[in-house]
Amino acid sequence: MQHSYSSRWQRLALLAALGLFGTTAAQAQLATYSFNNAAGDEATLPADTQPSNASFSPMSRGAGLTPSPGAGSFSATGWSVAALDATDYFAFTVQPASGFQVRLDSLVLDERRSGTGIRDWSVRSSVDNFATDLITVNVPDDSNTRTNKKIVLPAAFAARTGAVEFRIYGYNSEAIAGSWRVDNVRTYGLVSATGGTATPTVVFGAATATVVENAGTVQIPVRLSAASTQAITVDVVLATPAGTATSPSDYTYTTQTLTFPANSTAAQNATLTIVDDAVAESSETIILKLQNALPAGSATVSADSYTITITDNDTPTGPIVSTVAALTVNDANGVPTQATQTVSARGTVYGVNQRTAGYQFTLIDNTGGIGLFASAAIGTNVLAEGDSVQVTGTLGQFNGLSQITMTGITPLGRARRTYAPRSVAAALTENEESELITLATAVTLMTPAQWTGAATAYNVDVMTAGGLMYQMRIPANSDFAGKPAPTGPFRLTGIGGQFDNTSPFDAGYQIVPRRYADLVFVQGVAEPAFAKSLALYPNPATSQLTLRVAGARGAQVEILNSLGQVVSRTTAATDLTPLNVAALPAGVYGVRLTTSEGSATRRFVKQ
Repeated sequence: MQHSYSSRWQRLALLAALGLFGTTAAQAQLATYSFNNAAGDEATLPADTQPSNASFSPMSRGAGLTPSPGAGSFSATGWSVAALDATDYFAFTVQPASGFQVRLDSLVLDERRSGTGIRDWSVRSSVDNFATDLITVNVPDDSNTRTNKKIVLPAAFAARTGAVEFRIYGYNSEAIAGSWRVDNVRTYGLVSATGGTATPTVVFGAATATVVENAGTVQIPVRLSAASTQAITVDVVLATPAGTATSPSDYTYTTQTLTFPANSTAAQNATLTIVDDAVAESSETIILKLQNALPAGSATVSADSYTITITDNDTPTGPIVSTVAALTVNDANGVPTQATQTVSARGTVYGVNQRTAGYQFTLIDNTGGIGLFASAAIGTNVLAEGDSVQVTGTLGQFNGLSQITMTGITPLGRARRTYAPRSVAAALTENEESELITLATAVTLMTPAQWTGAATAYNVDVMTAGGLMYQMRIPANSDFAGKPAPTGPFRLTGIGGQFDNTSPFDAGYQIVPRRYADLVFVQGVAEPAFAKSLALYPNPATSQLTLRVAGARGAQVEILNSLGQVVSRTTAATDLTPLNVAALPAGVYGVRLTTSEGSATRRFVKQ
């Protein structure tokens, strides 16, 4: 059973005491608030009764400090049971007067005990909603000795403008006898007027709000923690990311500047307009944040955000529109968890149509990308990159690539937003599937003969100077037809793809450039002179490979797999270095030779 004795104290003691400081700015000063009771007036435990005169004396302020804090008192009716447990406590509250703050740094328990055993004093506060012990003090076996126990309070107690309630627990399963009495409970800290010493903070009036799609204009409350002697402005902006809703189809908002007048804490409101469309869709979010409080140094800005959740008001006539991220959640086998279900999504079309009949594109929204496929045309729609569409169809996967097999397309005009490619410096994974990406490092062709220049789709292996390998998928029906193979290094941008016909579908990742312009040619770094005589044979190889280079003695020789990982390392003893590759799985590898002059890499195929 819990006992709280703070209400009367809250009304009379510190509220009155701090109120006598006045409402003007005051210089911070050290204060001591204490219950200092005569013998016999202590709160005694674990007995279920208290002395008849168990009444805490008026709260007093430390000697020599002015002005006087005033006085107040409250009575204690005793602990609930003879054996205390974790639910029993007595409490008191520190409440600053209007315009002031309490900054607490420590609490002292003046404790008297008798008997044997150990008693833990545990102090909690409303700062953490009493959820956990802030600190515990162990009282040693010092029978009939009065002991001061100082408890240093965490930083969360600094600059508290509201009430702080302390709950003092006395319990320990090892306590077997005796009584413990609490006397002279004191809090140490600073008391000051907020206008004189505290920098106000600009905060949102709440953390979240939920509105129906037809809400129209929404008010976004912003507050100032304390008044300032000068006017303060703050910007309310969209966060990054700004949520799952899309502007302007779901809402309209531009950055707004709010002004807090001097000497006022009155709340100010930004406004945002919700668009009531006719599309049945799942709930969407808008996230805002605060920034740029002016004048500089006049206020701090809270790092918290404000999230508006929009709930739909349309009656579904088909599947609810989902974000791409919700559709591309996979099970342990790499298959979408909603596979075979009829779904709907909105986004922007990317890539070229890789089919002569039907469609094969990528759909990207602000949460991710997914493949689009149809074996035949749908209505009179002619899709092109940059179109904004809503599609309906069956969710599934083709050789590991998540895609919607479309049954319906609703054109929404040209997209008002486009997405910049994301830089990738490592091997491709599921995270890059159907995303617009660019390789962070230039690559070169590993086997130029793979470049056919045909109008049909084909694969070409490329590798960075560091030995990291990628598979580039040249799309059909693109402007690559008839283009020459790159002879030097180039930067590569494209859409992440996958072709893996074996469960769990976690391999076969590709990058698919949309057009020849996605290959940006750069000036290559000259290889060391020794590279002119560097050769590998036979290529392809089955078990034995020979590396030949003039002056190779002492050079480091490494074999790299398609991920750029070193799978073998040796030192060249002569100009001809035999390499045993019999144990390597079939695939494309690189051999990197490194001397004091630099490094050079050559590719080979292991059959």
